[in-house]
Amino acid sequence: MATFTRDLLAHGNDAVAPDKHFELLHLDTSDRRDLTNLGKWDLTNIRLGLANTAQLLRRCVRQEVALVYIPISQNVPAFLRDALFILGARALRRRVVLHLHGGYFRNMYDAEGRGQVKAFFRATVRAALNSAAAVIVLADEFRQIFKGLVPDERLYVVENGVPDPGAWELRTADRESESSNSESGGPETVLFMSTLTRTKGILELIKAIGLLRQSRLRQKVCLKVAGTWQDEATRKEAEEFISREGLGAHISFAGNVAGADKAAFLAGGEVFCLPTRYPYEGQPLVILEALAAGLPVLAANHGAIASTVPDGVAGKLISKDASPEMLAEALSGMLADKAALRQYARKARERYLERYTLEACHQRLFEVFEKALGSLKG
Repeated sequence: MATFTRDLLAHGNDAVAPDKHFELLHLDTSDRRDLTNLGKWDLTNIRLGLANTAQLLRRCVRQEVALVYIPISQNVPAFLRDALFILGARALRRRVVLHLHGGYFRNMYDAEGRGQVKAFFRATVRAALNSAAAVIVLADEFRQIFKGLVPDERLYVVENGVPDPGAWELRTADRESESSNSESGGPETVLFMSTLTRTKGILELIKAIGLLRQSRLRQKVCLKVAGTWQDEATRKEAEEFISREGLGAHISFAGNVAGADKAAFLAGGEVFCLPTRYPYEGQPLVILEALAAGLPVLAANHGAIASTVPDGVAGKLISKDASPEMLAEALSGMLADKAALRQYARKARERYLERYTLEACHQRLFEVFEKALGSLKG
């Protein structure tokens, strides 16, 4: 959500037609402590929630805000804070648009609490959702999240979009030959870019690379990883496995990459792999960046990934519960079929240009804003 908000503030007005203008005002509600307090109750979170609500209400009055756009959370403490924003804005008769950036919301609604606590939370969710002029999801498969909670006419799909990282030009700079590094005897490079957590599948991928290195057919395979470790135990387990299996020369870690470094990273591989089982997964922006780079994608059939990378179009899908052995087999099959990789690469870039540019995303978002304000019909 932070990346989506950053891009919206930086580039949002680029998507607005000359006769339709939104002035975007940002209320920063971020908690600048580390991620260990995410979704937890503590006095600082409560204080910040109340202070942010007061700030929002003052802005609604002083700056004549017409519409309040809220990316809603998928954990209970944060959503209750969101509910304060929603109900407060509606009390001041401002239109509210809600945007769900993941796929876990219904799980939270169905599972949370017992007895009166559960009844209170569900009543709060229903009141908040009923107050919204529009509710946005990332893909058609996420419509069912709000079944019975939001009428179909107030539910919209706005797929994510990302700026073009510039890797496509680097990958296609040498037009004299269509041969990949692997075809000319170089390493076969698999890329992973995300937060380095257990649920994003980094351990399974590292183990799969170990299995591939043992294979006579895939001894040249290597893994390049971008991102930072989010917990010490996972990092330690990965490093111990790499050391024990002698993979240090074949698995490299680039840390966080941005700008030209990100473009170079995405240009330097044959396959992008994200075997995620992250419970809150939506439509990962890193997959859209891989598509923009013309990278064939191997990803878990999870969240909105199946509609983003249809199996056999710009890559392949695997089960979100895939073992390292299953992942190694899928990677080996993709790397072995060079003709299919070239086709996936072309389709990946085409799919990005057709559906996932930042401009297209913002245009879809602003159309929902217009409908919520009543200036568009349908």
